[in-house]
Amino acid sequence: MILRDKFTRGFIAGITGGLVANIASLLFGFLGLATLRFADWTAIIVLGQTPPFSTGEILFSLAVNIGFTGILGIVFIYLIPLIKITNLLFKGWIFSTFICFFIYSITTLFKVEGTMPIPLTTALANVVTTSIYGLVLAQVSEKEFVKNIASEQAGNVFRLIKPAMKPLKKNDDDPE
Repeated sequence: MILRDKFTRGFIAGITGGLVANIASLLFGFLGLATLRFADWTAIIVLGQTPPFSTGEILFSLAVNIGFTGILGIVFIYLIPLIKITNLLFKGWIFSTFICFFIYSITTLFKVEGTMPIPLTTALANVVTTSIYGLVLAQVSEKEFVKNIASEQAGNVFRLIKPAMKPLKKNDDDPE
């Protein structure tokens, strides 16, 4: 299905990236490689408390985080015409890395309790997870963008086709 609405395409691309990134983040947490998963970061910001969190709080935070990644997808899809579609995977990775650095900076600047200090393994896991988000976001955006362009071009081709000759006029002498 081709979605012509950029807003919706961006939201879907962002949610897709967010789902994959959150699965990776939860996996890193389960393996003990990260002390703060994406859902934990969101819970700290949204709920205003520090871990540990209940199952309900984590599920709520996951939903909020996936919604936030959908909004980031909208921002990214609107940036594509400005940054061009070439090397989109790299650009998606840069975009997601910037967002990660921005969030880290804000929580450090405002000394948000529960986000500092973090071990190196958590920082590395978050960078890997953020990279996964950016790559999936860019890949889904690129597929939808290319499909949409191809669809528009196919429609334009048929509008450009003109008949090779003028229709023949009927003579008044021709029997009908």
